[in-house]
Amino acid sequence: MKTLFVICATILLTFAHVDAALIDKDAPVAVTDMGVHKGTSEPDINLLNAETASSEYVIQRLVSTNNFAVKDRTLLHEALQKLNVLGLIDPDTAKKIGEILGVKYLIYGNVTDVSVAVEKMVVHVDTVKAHIVLRIMDVETGKILMASKGEGISESSFVGDEDFIFIGTVKVTQTAVHNALQKAAFQAVDVLNERLFGKSK
Repeated sequence: MKTLFVICATILLTFAHVDAALIDKDAPVAVTDMGVHKGTSEPDINLLNAETASSEYVIQRLVSTNNFAVKDRTLLHEALQKLNVLGLIDPDTAKKIGEILGVKYLIYGNVTDVSVAVEKMVVHVDTVKAHIVLRIMDVETGKILMASKGEGISESSFVGDEDFIFIGTVKVTQTAVHNALQKAAFQAVDVLNERLFGKSK
């Protein structure tokens, strides 16, 4: 019985070690621009450069966690231009990007939803919600190692002459949309980090 317990414990420890070593800390990564799912929001969202802004928020959070060595986005764009790549990156292209940039992993994802909940209050306030899904790919194998989702919520109210867009028929501030996107990106990165490296101290 004791021998069986030792064997089981050894197997569990082995799997735990493999999972913990899934990605090396400080591994070099590149972050692509986020996609925006068709039907996610009104065309006005594209005017905010949601794809580029969201990837910048992802990079900002990744750098602050100190778990990855993040490559500058301009280097990735130069690599994509060399490879004449537009749109989605397939596993073969990801491998070539890895060779050009010297990265092991590619982080990419989508803004899956931007919506508004109208709240009837004394002062008119609208709640903007955004969702972002992230995936991390091993560029050598093309395998997705982990995925995560983040949600961002921000209130939009008009105080003065602010820049705004329409989501559906509702007018919201651009600041509120960006705040929601940033929070969603930060949360998605935090979940990714926790799943890969455990909770930060």
